Amino acid sequence: MTPGGPVTRRNPVVLPDVAPELAADGLVLRAWEPSDADFVLELAADPETRRWAQSFWGVCDVVSARQWITDRREHRTMWVVCDAATGDRAGWVGLSYLEPEEWSMMVSYGSAPQWRRQRVTRRAVDAVTAYALDPAGLGLLRISLEHATQNPGSCAVAAACGYSVEGTLRQRIRLEEGGLADSHAHARLATDPGGPLPAPNPPIEPVEIVAGAYQLCLPNADLDAAAIVAACADPAIMLYNTGPTDLAAARKWCTLRSDWTSGEHASWLVKDTVGTLLGQVSMFRIDPDQRLAQIGYWVAAPARGRGVATAAVDAAARFGFGALDLHRIELFHAVDNVASCRTAERAGFAREGELRQSYRYGDGVFRDEHLHARLATD
Repeated sequence: MTPGGPVTRRNPVVLPDVAPELAADGLVLRAWEPSDADFVLELAADPETRRWAQSFWGVCDVVSARQWITDRREHRTMWVVCDAATGDRAGWVGLSYLEPEEWSMMVSYGSAPQWRRQRVTRRAVDAVTAYALDPAGLGLLRISLEHATQNPGSCAVAAACGYSVEGTLRQRIRLEEGGLADSHAHARLATDPGGPLPAPNPPIEPVEIVAGAYQLCLPNADLDAAAIVAACADPAIMLYNTGPTDLAAARKWCTLRSDWTSGEHASWLVKDTVGTLLGQVSMFRIDPDQRLAQIGYWVAAPARGRGVATAAVDAAARFGFGALDLHRIELFHAVDNVASCRTAERAGFAREGELRQSYRYGDGVFRDEHLHARLATD
């Protein structure tokens, strides 16, 4: 059978009685259980989840959360995504809209707020895709994937999992606040070669930057992992940023942060002239089309009060406006994090507003946030 060519007659797809357990590079995908209702309520309370996942709109209490789970179990191809080591629930992935005589389904997915930017959805979608296209699994010939065009993170997941863009569907996705949004249509065929497609963003060439008395350096797993674990054990970093807390996680963190080929981020460690770790700064959710990005940072406890964050954020922003041709960089911080507010303003990020309970922090509490932004023209 050639890619895109005719398919010989075969038996219709038969779904399993219960979603089978799947392994996914440090994750376990298992069937939803009634005991997961609290996790469903957490997801439904997250603004980012509700923005892109319509199924959570009607979830408001334990009864509706359990009904949500019952609906997923009836589909028989819906999974909760868990960390393989701890069992902590990290997200969800599922297949729906079965066309049994066309051997086709649609994949959907998402991650819990504290698990984002850890490639949870990519690993989960890879595992489900492999199972669905395997003749020993579901034996599908095609899996479709759709996401709102304003959701570049989902576009990156699709590309990383080998789903080709097939076009833009106008006014396709209904929004909770009203109105309709365009969507990107992707698909993966059983005859596709597999592996990640070229990222939707052009790759970024990693560079190191001098920021006054400080240096913005690429993370190095061998050199920096232990210092990162020590810094991230600080209660303030655990609350407002969350980072790796063991050496294995820190090494993986360094590997991901030093790889800019996706074009989605530019990340540095901040060090002094003798190589002592002082903090980190990263531009992420880079959108070349809108010339937009977000910036985040933390400073190790012994280095606070020395202007480290201000110098690093300013240097990273200048790189974004220059090398990446960005027009706007946004900065969010918890309202009660007054030190971060001062950093933002000193680095030229004007305060533009306050977002109510917009992000769940390390203690599990949804906090109000200040939105700051700096423009290339400022």
